[in-house]
Amino acid sequence: MSHFDLEMVLILIMLAMALTMGYTIKLASSSQNILQRLFVYIILAMMNSMLLAPFIYLAFPGLISIDRAVELALLIMVVELSPFLISFMNSLFKDSEVSHRRFLLIFLAFFVIFDEILMSLDFNIISSGTHYLSILEGNPVRGIFLSVSSYWFVFPMSVEMFFSIFLMRRIFSKASMVILSTQAAIMLFAPTAIDNGIWGYAAVFISGSIMTGFFVYLFEHLYRVQGIKGRMADYIIFLLLVYTIMMCGVFLWQLYSSYIVFSGSMVLDMLVYLRAAADSGYLNSGKKVYWLASRNWSFIFLALVFSAEFFMGAAFDAQYYGVNTLVSTLGLVSIGGGIAGVFSSGIYDFFRLFADISLSAWFLIMMGIEMGSLVVFKIRRTRDLETKIRLSLMLLAYAVYSIVIPSFIVSDSSVIPFVGWTMGIGSGGGLAPDLIIPMVLTYLISGILSLMFGSRQLCSTFCTAPVMYQGTFYDSMKGFNKSSGKAKSLTMNDRTGRITYRIVSSTVYAMIVITGVISWLNYRHYLDLTIYGTDPEYMLYLFLYGFLWYAVFITMPYVGSYGCINTGYCHWGNWNRFISKFGVFRLKVRDPVQCVNCKTKDCTLACPVGNYGQAGAFISKGEYKDSRCIGIGDCVNACPYENIFYYDIRHFIRERLKKESS
Repeated sequence: MSHFDLEMVLILIMLAMALTMGYTIKLASSSQNILQRLFVYIILAMMNSMLLAPFIYLAFPGLISIDRAVELALLIMVVELSPFLISFMNSLFKDSEVSHRRFLLIFLAFFVIFDEILMSLDFNIISSGTHYLSILEGNPVRGIFLSVSSYWFVFPMSVEMFFSIFLMRRIFSKASMVILSTQAAIMLFAPTAIDNGIWGYAAVFISGSIMTGFFVYLFEHLYRVQGIKGRMADYIIFLLLVYTIMMCGVFLWQLYSSYIVFSGSMVLDMLVYLRAAADSGYLNSGKKVYWLASRNWSFIFLALVFSAEFFMGAAFDAQYYGVNTLVSTLGLVSIGGGIAGVFSSGIYDFFRLFADISLSAWFLIMMGIEMGSLVVFKIRRTRDLETKIRLSLMLLAYAVYSIVIPSFIVSDSSVIPFVGWTMGIGSGGGLAPDLIIPMVLTYLISGILSLMFGSRQLCSTFCTAPVMYQGTFYDSMKGFNKSSGKAKSLTMNDRTGRITYRIVSSTVYAMIVITGVISWLNYRHYLDLTIYGTDPEYMLYLFLYGFLWYAVFITMPYVGSYGCINTGYCHWGNWNRFISKFGVFRLKVRDPVQCVNCKTKDCTLACPVGNYGQAGAFISKGEYKDSRCIGIGDCVNACPYENIFYYDIRHFIRERLKKESS
């Protein structure tokens, strides 16, 4: 038999066993009595004995003959059926459905995964011959992990998942079907499955794209339903943890050709899947969790989503640019030099790696697609034309201003240092004299725009923050602004909130000035003060925008929405807020009497930055002006009477022209 014919035979056997195992999962899920459970036990034991005996025969040549292998398979099946038979006998005399279900779930999970590992080991030995056998003999642990990451494991696992989902399609809810099908699809496109560069390259991006689409679905689903069953909430958290480990495993596989973490994530993914698939009612049970009322759950959810996205972005960068190119640009240092040296170099490497990945092109592309999709959903729901236009411009600005120009057109950011979301502070490297003028011009131009259109020109259009905060799911997180003590202080701008703002903003400006002066003195060769060779201002840029920004974003359940504005850590936003005080931008109402008669005051509840005094100002003055208003427009859309509108330079000029003409 040729090698091709042998591979085809093995593939057919693999498909048959995968379909059988998928059917067994369905049987376990729907088993209602002891006879049905016994049938599941028999199938599991039979499958295991059919794989374990051949493994012993193949892995230890000469130990047993084929005849003895057949006898051993029968013996193994009898031994493995013993606990099942004991459980069966107990079922005849005891009526404890919970314990029987638990027993079935444990053994189902164990034997499904154990059988798949055995099948992968057997087929790898048969198809690779002495090569794989030598790996297994020299390093059994590596051989097992290598087997788990191969297509003989991940492909049948994916088939089992798809087939069992298909058989139970009428049992699961729509959300459950999406979640479980996503697991099966991501399992199918494991980049380690086929030892081929094209497959690895394509699988990284395909699996990452599926995962990104899944996150978008989760966000939108949570936005719509507000509350989910407790078991579903737990399942989502466990699944996100698995995906974090999985994407970390992909990145480590790219860097070091290590299969351990990724292989472990495949097994964990299957365990999580079996917990839901083997009990069709599991995902629809438990006390309902209202995520907007559960800060801890929402924080863990955001942290795990970001963690998975972080390693996904790293994997994308490594695949697109090449591992060697990526590693050479990370700027990491060797850890050593005593306790103090190990600690300081370790801290430096952590922040450097974190920031370099979170500010990289492919991470921002992936985040833009994910967050931008939620903004598109909001555009579809928004009735105000001006808000639709602003949101569209916001997406365009993010794509051009934060990704295309700095990442794919301008190779040296010092040429155009103000490109990006940091307004040039540190993004071009050290503060050389030729960078000061364009940075000052950026402040000047931005200030002029704020005088005309308010700080909304930045905080709701050109900055990266709006894309991340104004999609449907993340916009709804403004509900935390009043439910958390710290968030309430920051958004309502009480005494504690004002003190926090002053301290944080003053600290940020002081750090910018200090690092800027040191950077300039370094450039002039008066000083040689760096952080492991990194310019201090550039290091501040990495810390503020590559680390702290995401920390503020993830902690929304505790600090509230738009933490960058309310805490005062965004130096550019602070500048624009200050300038807008003297500008013409404000919110106005067409009829103040309508506000008097309004019973809901929806405009005050809609504001994500905590401007809750709008209704009173509309009644008394017919307008609302505050430097904290960044023109998001949620109040305009929330007004049930379409009474609120933006007032800026356009209206100011129009009024002046009318007065002159009259």
